[in-house]
Amino acid sequence: MGGVKPAETPRLLTIAICEDTLVALLAQRCLCIEELHCPTLQTRQQLRRVLLRSLLSSGGPGRAPGKAG
Repeated sequence: MGGVKPAETPRLLTIAICEDTLVALLAQRCLCIEELHCPTLQTRQQLRRVLLRSLLSSGGPGRAPGKAG
């Protein structure tokens, strides 16, 4: 009835995405890096490289894509 429900565990979906597409989605701020989970060290390292590419292509954190600062 009025009982407290235990916190639900988020349901994760495993997908494959082209690296260039992921870079574009991150650079355009359409996807948040904090929502991505990497099951292995290799995928974490790859995601770090993708994040760096997205930051370089967007001009860095807090900047609009395509604008030099």
